[in-house]
Amino acid sequence: MAQVRAKWLAFYSKQVEPVSREIFSHVEKMIIGTLIVSAGAHVSSSEPAIVLFGYLRHGLIGRGVMLFGVILLLLNFLDGLYKLARLNWHIAYQILMTVLYIALSVRLIQLILAFRGGE
Repeated sequence: MAQVRAKWLAFYSKQVEPVSREIFSHVEKMIIGTLIVSAGAHVSSSEPAIVLFGYLRHGLIGRGVMLFGVILLLLNFLDGLYKLARLNWHIAYQILMTVLYIALSVRLIQLILAFRGGE
């Protein structure tokens, strides 16, 4: 039994752990990017309760924050695509992962906006 456990731990440390760490890292970065995009969309769509700088237009600031979030999502996406391309997997799998990433990002933004604004 100890031998089976040792083999499982070796397999887990070499195969499962690095993959799960990469997946959770990309999901974490995606969530942060979508939160930033959602915050920018919320500020640009409605008048915020807190005014930090009275002379700045909220719509312009909101769009700037949204642009920053989109750039973060794009960089995370390109990093993930680069890592997938290095694995030498089939192009269909890479296209599927691309579509899923974009769909999940858009859906997360909609979900966060729905929770924040009750829309």
